[in-house]
Amino acid sequence: MPRIAYAEPGQEARDATAVYDQLKEDMGIVPNLAKLLGHSGPATRGMGALLETYFKQLSLEPKIREIAYLTAARFNECGYCQGHHEPLAKKTGLTEGQINQLDESGFDSPDFNDAEKAVIRFAFETSRDVKASEPAVEDLKRHYSLTQIAEIAFVVAMANFVQRIGKNFGAELEQ
Repeated sequence: MPRIAYAEPGQEARDATAVYDQLKEDMGIVPNLAKLLGHSGPATRGMGALLETYFKQLSLEPKIREIAYLTAARFNECGYCQGHHEPLAKKTGLTEGQINQLDESGFDSPDFNDAEKAVIRFAFETSRDVKASEPAVEDLKRHYSLTQIAEIAFVVAMANFVQRIGKNFGAELEQ
């Protein structure tokens, strides 16, 4: 049970309706995370903009995007986010074994290439320490363009932002 009531469709703030409609069109549902924010139109619109950017606007390869997001979700022990993003990660080619290594064990795993390991380390350190180490940033710079690095940082920051809302209010995975 969530710690605050969901703003179910029809109960959302008036200026949250457009986001609800777009989420329903894109995902087939209004995710419970959005319903936690649905009491505030501006907060819901902000979340909608983040999701729009994440799923439709980033140039980052989806596999790298999911590695970054899921590493943060696993560090933060966010079952809700893992429940949504593990199926997405599998669609990008990640195996169950690789998903289980999206933590410190992935830094040196032979199951990831060096570029993927750099993303895991950056996402893990950023989630744990807020600021990744200099070696982690330098490793990203060896493998990715500045555009890609900016997008990886966006994904990790977004994951941590979303997970603070979901975990604080007990977002439940939709059935």
